[in-house]
Amino acid sequence: MIRGKKVFFRAIEEGDLEALGEWANDPVISDLVVGWSFPVSMADQREWFEASRRDPATRRFIVESEEDGVLGLTGLWNIDWHNRHALTALKLGSASVRGKGYGTDAIMTLMKYAFFEVGLNRLWSAILPYNIGSYKAYVEKCGWKVEGRLRQEIFRHGKYHDLYRVAVIREDLMAHPLFDEYVSAADRGEGRAEFQVPKDSRGW
Repeated sequence: MIRGKKVFFRAIEEGDLEALGEWANDPVISDLVVGWSFPVSMADQREWFEASRRDPATRRFIVESEEDGVLGLTGLWNIDWHNRHALTALKLGSASVRGKGYGTDAIMTLMKYAFFEVGLNRLWSAILPYNIGSYKAYVEKCGWKVEGRLRQEIFRHGKYHDLYRVAVIREDLMAHPLFDEYVSAADRGEGRAEFQVPKDSRGW
């Protein structure tokens, strides 16, 4: 389990598939995310679940809180283990849980996990210009940078929309005002004694 200040992440279980399917088919949620698909069935969800379990480059997590239970989905997609970067995103399943700081906490927690547990150096994502909530959470609150704007990249509601590419690197998190609240000295590897090999030891 991966813990933040307000939320925690856990692995996806088969019992989560119904909620995930409802979110995928919710037109309000679908309108805010970049990906698009035809309506999803439970059979589709099960097939997706089994495929995702076998994919070493993707790790998805259920986002929960003690107060409101299951909140949404996040994770690391397309992990490049050589260059140490990955795509990430956050989907909150209910409007009733928004505005409580869960989104910001989930993003900060994932950054801490990716940079100081997994060992990645860069995360990136994409935001639709009309998704003001995501822009504020990622860029204004969590310190991500807008690296580019893809013109007419996404087709929604009969028209094409631009798409922001945003990203964060490990150094950005280290410079964030909330860095010490999320990344402890132990997380940074400070104050931990290491075993010292005796000088007269022999190799084998």
